[in-house]
Amino acid sequence: MNRTIAITFALLFVLTGCAGGPPVLAIEQPTVELRGVEMGKLRLSGQTVMLKFDVANPNPFPLPIESIRYHVMIDDASFASGETPSSFSVPADGASSFDISVELDVLRSSNNIATLLKSGMRKPVEYELNGTLAVDIPLVKPLQFKNVGVISIASN
Repeated sequence: MNRTIAITFALLFVLTGCAGGPPVLAIEQPTVELRGVEMGKLRLSGQTVMLKFDVANPNPFPLPIESIRYHVMIDDASFASGETPSSFSVPADGASSFDISVELDVLRSSNNIATLLKSGMRKPVEYELNGTLAVDIPLVKPLQFKNVGVISIASN
């Protein structure tokens, strides 16, 4: 009887392992920080802003980035958001940088721009950043990131 129970448990163990599908790669979340904001020239049609990011990969393998979805809040106000295709790799246990050029509609965001021009260029401002990095690794969902910090805003 003991042998029958042992064989039954062994079969259940093997079948449970097979039913789980392929092993899933365990990925640690990367750290993404907003390094800087550069305000371009103000035009009637809008304002170009360059968002500068640093990303750190804690994994022992590179992360090939396909796209970035982001939302940036500055001084508790929504500043910029979107999704942009990308094509770069963050080295294993390493870091990389990337920039995103954003066109702000002057009429829709004039209060935000005015606030930044007045306060952000004189003293550092608080930011909140969140989003996802889509990676070119099979069976891996987009990697989430969230960060808060303080940055200075520069003018071109």
